[in-house]
Amino acid sequence: MAPRKTTTKVDTAKAAEPVKAESKVAAAQAEAKAPAKAAKTAKTAKTAAKAEEKAPAKAPAKRAAAKKAEPAAEVVIEFGGRQIVAKDVLEAAKKDFAEKHEGTELKSIHLYIKPEESVAYYVVNGGVGDPEDKVEF
Repeated sequence: MAPRKTTTKVDTAKAAEPVKAESKVAAAQAEAKAPAKAAKTAKTAKTAAKAEEKAPAKAPAKRAAAKKAEPAAEVVIEFGGRQIVAKDVLEAAKKDFAEKHEGTELKSIHLYIKPEESVAYYVVNGGVGDPEDKVEF
C-alpha cells in the first residue's frame, strides 16, 4: 500500500489577514514616501533641464586638419655683382609712399624693380604711377 498523504486545513481568512495587514502598512509607507520621491524627482528634472539650457549642444568632435607651416621664402635679385632683397625694396617703397602721401590708405602696391638703374618704381591702389614714386637702392 502506498503511504497516505495527510493534509492540514488552513484557515485562508486568517492566513491572508497578516499578509493584507503587512501590505497595507507597506502601501501606507509607500504613499508617505511618494510625495518625497516625486519632489526629489521633480528637483532632479528641473536641475537637469536648467543644465541643458545653460550648456550649448555639443557638435560631434571633429579633428582639426593639421596646418602646414609656411616655408621660409625670400626673393633675392642678383644683377651686376649686387644682391637686392625684394622684401627690403618693398618695405622701402611702402615707407616712401607713406611719407609722400600722408592720409592716403595703402590698399595695394605693385613694385617694378629695375636693377640696371638701381631703382624700384611703385604703383599704389591701382592708380597711374607717378615718376616721383620710386625708391633707389
